[in-house]
Amino acid sequence: MARPEVEPKTPLGRRLRDIRKALGDQDRADFAARLGLNKSTLANYERGEAEPPASALSAYARLGVSLEWLVSGEGEMFANPPKAPLLEARRIEPALFRQVGRLVARIHKEEGVRLPPDAALDEQAEAYNALMARAEDPSDAAELESLLPWLESRLRKKLQAAAAEPGTGKRQA
Repeated sequence: MARPEVEPKTPLGRRLRDIRKALGDQDRADFAARLGLNKSTLANYERGEAEPPASALSAYARLGVSLEWLVSGEGEMFANPPKAPLLEARRIEPALFRQVGRLVARIHKEEGVRLPPDAALDEQAEAYNALMARAEDPSDAAELESLLPWLESRLRKKLQAAAAEPGTGKRQA
């Protein structure tokens, strides 16, 4: 079992760790290899026990990280936010994904809308992504659970609006 990570001693160390987590909470060894660093070297930087040299900062810049943000903490984490890696990219939680799928299916049935299987999966994925985007902490199961009524309301409004405007692609079955 892996040991828990030590909290960073410096703001720079915190930002270095935040980058790794923003890029999918990669295993430190995998992320170090991606940067061309040794795992223990990266750990020292992230813990704030050593400051990274220009060559290491350059490796972060190649990932799209803003050096201004990295060094000072000011501005955006990524130099070009619209082209930044998908920060919300996380592992899909199967139980939550199924729960959202059941919710989508139930709401569509109650609203009298039948979807082909591929369209139903698209709706499920869209609803799941909306739920994750709405959450302040997508890893907090209680928060996600509390947002399900919001998601249900959002789905109903969307289907009712589509039914009221023929030609939008969501017609009554």
